[in-house]
Amino acid sequence: MSDKTLVYVVDDEPLQRDMLKDHLSKMSKYEIHDFPTGEECLAAAKVRIPQIVFLDYNLNSQIRDAMDGIDVLKELKNIYPEMEVVMISGQDRIDVAVNTMKYGAFDYIVKGEGSFLRAEKAMFNIYRYHRLQGSANRYKKLMTFFGIGMLLMIILVIFLQSQGMINAPGWY
Repeated sequence: MSDKTLVYVVDDEPLQRDMLKDHLSKMSKYEIHDFPTGEECLAAAKVRIPQIVFLDYNLNSQIRDAMDGIDVLKELKNIYPEMEVVMISGQDRIDVAVNTMKYGAFDYIVKGEGSFLRAEKAMFNIYRYHRLQGSANRYKKLMTFFGIGMLLMIILVIFLQSQGMINAPGWY
């Protein structure tokens, strides 16, 4: 097993898929696999679950009856809710972007000259989000333990006072 982050790139346009894979491969901490269809991605995810998937919105330009990106997104998020999916599309429409976010996409990238830089930025944001989420969870646990400790201290003081073992002037 590799300690690299597993990333899937799913796009039915071979040139776009290869360029994104090559660009992300230059970042040494990623193991990247690419797929021309959502069906192949879903089958591979059952064997090895990726942490991040870059998924094309329209996946049926080469194979007409292939699943589209939204269907693959729904399936991935249904099976693996922790998986982060970044949608990629040639459509620069806000309703398409909102629709992908509605189904759990982490980000939406419009294909173009800045899309590879945006893909890097999306990966950075995913890591930052997970790191902040971990910090928030640790803080929540710490505050829970602190609250329970304070509650136990109060109960102990009340018990000891009711038994006459301590005299706390001004508490009456």
